[in-house]
Amino acid sequence: MSWPGAAEVIMGRVGDDREPNDQLYCARTRLLSLTGSGLPMSRQELADRVNVYLYGSSRQEIASGVDAKYIGKLERGVYRWPNELYRQAFRHVLKVSTDGEIGFYVARPQRKQLVMVSSPGIDGGYSSNIMSMSNAEMMNAPDGTDWPMWFAMKLAHAISIIHNLTGEHTETLQTLLHQEILMFDASAPSGARFVFDTSRRQALITLATLPLSFGIPRGGSDVGATEMFLAHCGASLTACWHLLKGSDLETVDRLLNGYLMQLELVARKPSKYQGTAARLASQGHRVSGIIALHRNHLRAREHHCNQAVKYAELTNDIPSQVSALISLASTYFYESDPVRAAHTYERALIFDAGMSPLQRSRTRAELSVVYGQLGQERQTLESAELAEALFPDQPEHDPSYLYAEFTRASLTLEQGLAFAALAQRCPTRGYQQTAADVFSRIEQASPSAVPARIKYEIINHQASTAVLLGDMDAFAGYLHQGVEGALLLGSKQRRKEIHTAWRLAADTWPNEPRLKALGQDVIPTLTAD
Repeated sequence: MSWPGAAEVIMGRVGDDREPNDQLYCARTRLLSLTGSGLPMSRQELADRVNVYLYGSSRQEIASGVDAKYIGKLERGVYRWPNELYRQAFRHVLKVSTDGEIGFYVARPQRKQLVMVSSPGIDGGYSSNIMSMSNAEMMNAPDGTDWPMWFAMKLAHAISIIHNLTGEHTETLQTLLHQEILMFDASAPSGARFVFDTSRRQALITLATLPLSFGIPRGGSDVGATEMFLAHCGASLTACWHLLKGSDLETVDRLLNGYLMQLELVARKPSKYQGTAARLASQGHRVSGIIALHRNHLRAREHHCNQAVKYAELTNDIPSQVSALISLASTYFYESDPVRAAHTYERALIFDAGMSPLQRSRTRAELSVVYGQLGQERQTLESAELAEALFPDQPEHDPSYLYAEFTRASLTLEQGLAFAALAQRCPTRGYQQTAADVFSRIEQASPSAVPARIKYEIINHQASTAVLLGDMDAFAGYLHQGVEGALLLGSKQRRKEIHTAWRLAADTWPNEPRLKALGQDVIPTLTAD
C-alpha cells in the first residue's frame, strides 16, 4: 500500500563498510589543548571551537549539531562529508586548506535502488512512480538516517534555539536559524531530491506556523507570552524568507496574515520590546509587499512598503530602514516611475556609512536601472560598476543576507536591466548585446543558488532583449520558459513581463507568420485561469 508522500524502498539496503578517519584524528591531536595541560586537543574542545566559528563567541548555551559525539562519529568514519559550512569551520580550526587534509571526501556512490514515490495526481488522487535512486541520494542523510528523520532532528534543534532566544534576542535568533537553514541546503543530495525537498519544505512550514501554533498574546500584560510570541515571529519570518525562494507565495501569505496584525500592535505600543517588534513588523510588510507584487497589486505593495518604512523608523536600525526604503523604491520601478524610484534610492544612500556591503551593492545596482531608464548613461555605468565592486565574495555571511533579498542572481538581474534600459535610450551604442551577455550569466549558475522568482524574471527580460537583438528563435525559447515559470509561481507580475515582451515583439515583427503561430501556441496558455 502506498501512502501520500511516502517512499518505499523495493530493494534491500546496501551494507556499510566504514574506515576510521585517521587524518582528522591526527589533525586534532597535533594541536594542544587550550587548558595548558600539554595534552592534545580533546573532541569537546574541537567541537567548541567549531561552534565559535559557526555561531560567534558570544552565543549562549544553545544545543548544537557539533559536539564531542559528532566529532567521534567523524573520526570513526560514520560521516565522511559534512555540509559545506561545517567543512569550512573544521578547515579553519584545524589550520588546513583543503578537505582532503582532514579526510573529508564524498563517499563512493552506492548501487541504485528502485524506489516507489507517491505524489499528488492531477485528478486529486495520488499516483505512484518507480524511480531509480542510490541509498545516498534517496535514504541517507549525513548522519546515516533517512531525510525525514534528519529534518525532524534538525527541527528539534531549531526549536531549542528559539526557546533560548526570546524577546529582545530575536535578531540573534534569526541569524542562527538562517545559518541552520543554509546548513540544510548545503547537505542536499546532488542527485534526486524529492524526499529532501519535501522534508525541507515541511520543516520550514512548521517553523513558519509557530506564532499560530503556540497562540498570540492578548493585552500584552504577560511578559513571558510576549517574549515567546516575538521569538516565534522571528522564526516564522526567517522560514518565510526561505520559502519565498521557491514557489510558496500563497502558503507564506496565509501564514503571515495569521499574526502580522498582532505583531503590529506590539510594535506600536511603547515598551522594551517595541524596537524588536517593529523590526519584525517591517520585515512582515516587506514579505507581504513581495506577494502583492506577484499578484500585480502595486497599490497594495506600495502600502506594505510604506508600512515597512514606518516600522523600520521606530527601530533606529539602519539595515531595516535601508531594506524598507529599497523595497519602496523598487515599487516605483515596477510602477514605471523612475523619478520617484531614483529619489527613494537616494534617500537610502543617506545611510550609506551604516549599510552592510550587500545593501550598498543592492542600492547601487537598482539605482543603475532607474538611471538607465532616465537616460543618464554615465551615472548608470558608474552605479553598475560600483555595485559589482561592492558585492561581497561571501554574501551569505553579510549580516543583512536573510532579508536583503539580494543574491548574485539578483545582481545579474539588475545589471542586465540597467544595460537593457540603456539599449532603449541609446539604441546605437551596443547595449543590447551587453544586456544579453549579462543575463546569460544565470545559465552558468547553480540552480539551487537562484530563487525561482529571480530566475523567471531574468528569463522574461532575456525574451525582451532577444527582440532588441532581432533574434526570433531566442525570443521564442525564452517566451516558452517564461510562461512555464509564470504558471509555476502563479505570478501575475511574471505574466505581465511576458506580455510586455510579446508586445515589443509584435511591434518589431508585425507581419511575421512565425510570431503569429507562436502567439496562438503560447498566449492562450498564459491567459487561461
